[in-house]
Amino acid sequence: MWKNLICLIFVVSSLVSFSSTTRIPERDNTDTNSLTNSQFAELRAQQRNSDTVIGGLFNALKAEQERQRKLTDELVQESAKRNSFFNPHNCTEAKFSGIYDIVVPNLSSQPFKVECDANTRGGGWTIILRRMDGSIDFYRNWAAYKKGFGELYGEFFLGLDKIHALTADGNQELLVVLEDFKGNEKFELYDSFAIGDEDQEYALHTLGEASGTAGDSLRRQYRMAFSTYDRDNDIWQGGNCATSSLGAWWYASCHDSNLAGTYDDDRFTKGVNWVTFKGYEYSLKKAVMMIRTKK
Repeated sequence: MWKNLICLIFVVSSLVSFSSTTRIPERDNTDTNSLTNSQFAELRAQQRNSDTVIGGLFNALKAEQERQRKLTDELVQESAKRNSFFNPHNCTEAKFSGIYDIVVPNLSSQPFKVECDANTRGGGWTIILRRMDGSIDFYRNWAAYKKGFGELYGEFFLGLDKIHALTADGNQELLVVLEDFKGNEKFELYDSFAIGDEDQEYALHTLGEASGTAGDSLRRQYRMAFSTYDRDNDIWQGGNCATSSLGAWWYASCHDSNLAGTYDDDRFTKGVNWVTFKGYEYSLKKAVMMIRTKK
C-alpha cells in the first residue's frame, strides 16, 4: 500500500524533472539550425502529452493520498472502539467481568481499579464489597474503610471515598447477593443507593425501594452514619456498635445487617448477618454488594 504510493510519487517527480529540462526552444528564423515547422509541431505535441500525463499522475497521487487519509481515519476509529471495548470508562460499559481502571472525575483525575460484574442480572455492576472465605480481616479502623482494602479478586471493601464518588456521579442502584453454607442463594435489589462524603460521615442518605428474595435488612440502617471501632457514629447509648458487632457498618442501635462483620462467627450479631435471610446467629458464606448506574 505505502510502496505503491512511494512509487507513484517517484514517477511524478521524475516526469516533472524531465518536463522541466525538456522545454521547447523559441523559434528563431535567423538560426540556420532552427527546427523545421514539422519538427517544432512534433515537439509541441510531445510537450502537451507530457503535461497531460503529469497532470493525470498528480490527480492520481491526490486521490491516493485522500484514500490513505480515509483509511487511517477508519483505523483510528476502529482502534478507539477496541480500546473502549477492552478498557471501559466504567463498569456499565464493560463487556466482560474482570478488573478495570476507571476514572471518576469528582473523585480524582487518576484512574483506580475496580472489579466489574458483566454477568449478574444484566451486568454493568461495580462490586463494592465481597465476603467469600474469611481471608481478609474486616475489623478495621476508619482510615482503612475510607481508603478501601483487600484483594479485588477475593475479599475486599472498595472504600468509602470511592463509593461516595460513584454514587454521586449518577443515580445508582444496589444489588446485594447472599449465600449460606448449604449453597442457598438470595438477593435483594434497591432501586436507588447513595452515601455522603466524609464530612457527612458517609451517611446512607439514599435507599430506594427493595425487591428480591433475601428480604430488606438494610432499611434499619437508612440515614445512619458509618461507624468503625475508632469512630462511633451510631445512635446506641450503650456503646459502640462496631465494637460490639465486631465489624463496621451504617449502625443504628445496632443493625439488621452486618456484611462487614466477622466471618464464620455465629455469635449473636457478630457475624456476616442479613437478618431477613438467616437471622442474627448465622454468619453467611458469601455476601456481595454491587452498584450500577440505573437505566
